[in-house]
Amino acid sequence: MNRVINGIAASPGVAIGKIFIYRDIKLNYAEKSLISKEKEIERLILGREIAKKQLEEIRDNTLLKMGKDKAAIFDGHITLLEDEDLFTEINDKINSENNTAEYALNEAIEEYASMLANLEDTYFKERAGDLRDIGKRWLYGVANVNVIDLSKLPPESIIVAKELNPSDTAQLNLENVLAFVTEMGGKTAHSSIMARSLELPAVVGVGELLDSITSEENIIVDALNGKVIINPDKENLKIYTEKRNAYLREKEELKELKDKEAISKDGVKIDIWGNIGSPKDVKGVLSNGGFGIGLYRTEFLFMDKESFPTEDEQFEAYKEVAIAMGTHPVTIRTMDIGGDKSLPYMELPKEENPFLGWRAIRICLDRTEILKTQFRALLRASKYGNIKIMLPMIMDVNEIRKSKEIFEECKKELREEGVEFNETVMLGIMVETPAVAFRAKYFAKECDFFSIGTNDLTQYTLAVDRGNEKIANLYDSYNPAVLQAIKLLIDGAHEGGIKISMCGEFAGDENAVALLFGMGLDAFSMSGISIPRIKKILKNLDSKKCQKLVEEVLEFSTADEVKEKVKNFMNNL
Repeated sequence: MNRVINGIAASPGVAIGKIFIYRDIKLNYAEKSLISKEKEIERLILGREIAKKQLEEIRDNTLLKMGKDKAAIFDGHITLLEDEDLFTEINDKINSENNTAEYALNEAIEEYASMLANLEDTYFKERAGDLRDIGKRWLYGVANVNVIDLSKLPPESIIVAKELNPSDTAQLNLENVLAFVTEMGGKTAHSSIMARSLELPAVVGVGELLDSITSEENIIVDALNGKVIINPDKENLKIYTEKRNAYLREKEELKELKDKEAISKDGVKIDIWGNIGSPKDVKGVLSNGGFGIGLYRTEFLFMDKESFPTEDEQFEAYKEVAIAMGTHPVTIRTMDIGGDKSLPYMELPKEENPFLGWRAIRICLDRTEILKTQFRALLRASKYGNIKIMLPMIMDVNEIRKSKEIFEECKKELREEGVEFNETVMLGIMVETPAVAFRAKYFAKECDFFSIGTNDLTQYTLAVDRGNEKIANLYDSYNPAVLQAIKLLIDGAHEGGIKISMCGEFAGDENAVALLFGMGLDAFSMSGISIPRIKKILKNLDSKKCQKLVEEVLEFSTADEVKEKVKNFMNNL
């Protein structure tokens, strides 16, 4: 009775319903084949055709329900399903080891998926789930087993599963399914992204749960705080019914802010922008009322390829975003590979401290052809909108100067080729190192704008690896040292005569808004779904009171003291 489980809030909302347990169908198959190898390969090909047909249907339905960007996920799945290297790997197992089609397929998929799951980079880790999704459909096709139809569940169902794949999520009927809970998964998994697009509450990463529950039990999903309550008592049912109703009312109120600027109580206007990883994410920024892109992470364009994207391929991607955003600013970060992000076609050295190693601008200044190609593509795209270019991982003024030299070379080349571009396109830096914070005004004189990347700024200021679970409790952007670094950057930017935004996770933290506003931050950039709430908070703030709050918290010694003070301030708005 009333069992509470904690997880990760992947898609916001509150839902109350009945558990529907969703498990994969367990297939029994032999390792060694009793029929000819030719027959096994025929079964393998037939199973692939069945899976392809299913994915095409899911893609077409997704296009109607969620739009082109989410449907494109399944184009990627179909491409992977038809990957010749993967097929050859399975084929070789059948031929050389006399395996059944099922066994060879499962072995090959698991090998690839495990390799991806063991990489440090979060993006590739999450793609392991996609690969298993494709493999499952292919396997069921070979075995001639029907996949459970998630579009035909009982009303008021809340799905509880080990993991939900994108193709599972795309099939959900929102008239019957209220939310989902998974034992595994993270916020960047495609199923979580799609849940946010569907505005379906989701809590993921709850750990082992399936073996201790039964279908039809009552369940509450608090996807605002990452909580799940199994068999809630009457008091909790009443509390969460009120929370759900309050959330839905607020959701309607927030829709009214979509086309409105963020202006504080005392008339200070703040720019609110969105962060994106590809052109398909622009829709989410615009639909939530973002008036610009504060961070376009171009490394995803590099990660989705089997070789470096060409100048024309990059140009088309940047042009698409520039046109979609019209006159609104589009801040595009140059390639930020290294640290926790790698490329399968680029051999990076094994380093003891990759976050402090050969990464981002350091790679690009050593391999100038990478930066030149990207600069040329960005300049060409600047003709079609308000593009700004941002350099990552800067810690030395010479890095800016060298980049500017290459930038000017690219401009010169394009002029000589007769290619039009915006001659006044802005070149700025992502500020994420204490080295820049200490001497911000001097760096400001070298560039056109700053954007604070709080994720790295926090880990470098505190000497805490943000990916290390053993010291995760030490990683805290509310630490007074981090707040002092942010304040130094904002003051230094203004003293140097340029504007400064923030595109790190801290910019979308509702409790941090008053602090950042009080410090004088010019623009906030965040995931599209966070935009309406940040707008609402800013409209209720007074700059003088927020400045006083900043003065007080910068005198504190611990992050806990800061958070307690900020919490009291926000509660009294």
